Amino acid sequence: MSKDFTIHIKFWIEKKGESILGPGRIGILEAIDRTGSLTKAAKECNISFRKAWKLINEINEKLAQPIIVTERGGQGGGGGSQLTEYGRKLIKQYNAIQLKLEEIANDTNIWL
Repeated sequence: MSKDFTIHIKFWIEKKGESILGPGRIGILEAIDRTGSLTKAAKECNISFRKAWKLINEINEKLAQPIIVTERGGQGGGGGSQLTEYGRKLIKQYNAIQLKLEEIANDTNIWL
């Protein structure tokens, strides 16, 4: 294959035909881990809080264990969100698969 081409790999993980994890959801999980806040993570990912909350709830509903735990804010708000160890493990596994796929795609030996 010509060196003029670049291959990009995008994948997602499904359970019973329904998407659980993909680049967008992994992005919001990583942002929650960095910021400790679903609100801040949503802003960082340029999505609404409502959309971020919906994505997290969908993941939690489809998996055996929760991926984040939340704390409600007090009188002035300001609760937080933290990834569970299970959530961190999923991110790590997802990213490992992504790296392997990119490694395969960029292997010049597979191209004629």
